[in-house]
Amino acid sequence: MSDQQPIDARKAFLDMERTVSRRSFFGTVLKSIAVGAGSIAALDRFGPRLFGESQTPADQFNTGLKILSGFGQMVIPVDADPGWATFEPDITMYALDVYIRQVFNLGVDLAFNGFLQAMNAFNTIPPLIGYAPTFLEMTPAGRHQYLADILIGNFEHDGVQDIVAFAGVFQLLGVKMVFFQNFPRHIADPNAEFQNVLGNNPKTAWDIIQFKGPVSAAEETVLRARAAGAPELPGVDLRNPLI
Repeated sequence: MSDQQPIDARKAFLDMERTVSRRSFFGTVLKSIAVGAGSIAALDRFGPRLFGESQTPADQFNTGLKILSGFGQMVIPVDADPGWATFEPDITMYALDVYIRQVFNLGVDLAFNGFLQAMNAFNTIPPLIGYAPTFLEMTPAGRHQYLADILIGNFEHDGVQDIVAFAGVFQLLGVKMVFFQNFPRHIADPNAEFQNVLGNNPKTAWDIIQFKGPVSAAEETVLRARAAGAPELPGVDLRNPLI
């Protein structure tokens, strides 16, 4: 897929719905949101400019980074503890290009482009319906109110609830999941015998929610001893390095 050619929004939304619907843990969220249909309805009403369809995929991605950065800083502000802004720009790049692209959209380019177009609509819809400036132009208080109105369902009468809810809720999930995975020390070392994921400095995630993290090497040694000689479970592939 070229980074220079615009992508058909209608095809992208339908592929996004098919792709995201395959993830069973999104089932509850998707029940209340007409992902593809709602996005296409908004497209038919407002036209392709709403979704940045005239932008290249590279431009849409850069716009998505700005929107997600603002969203993350709104949801997890810096206060007595570090917040989203503490780890910028790396945390936003990871959240969008790795987590949302791979976990939410299974690495499917067309589906991910649909997600980016939904994010663009999340940003541009408010002034089109007379609600407020774009998300990127809102004050911090305005952004909080916008998200609250989305979660309450206050955009049903404007005919855009599905699209703003999809973009808003999935950004919320992505931001929460990435931050509280202990970013940036969230990746286990595949070459180490014991996966000792350390706390962060400054503290984040596990420290803030007072979760002690994975078991230590000593604790894991004890657990291994307890499990020694345990029968092999049918259907478990012991060659899988992630078990």
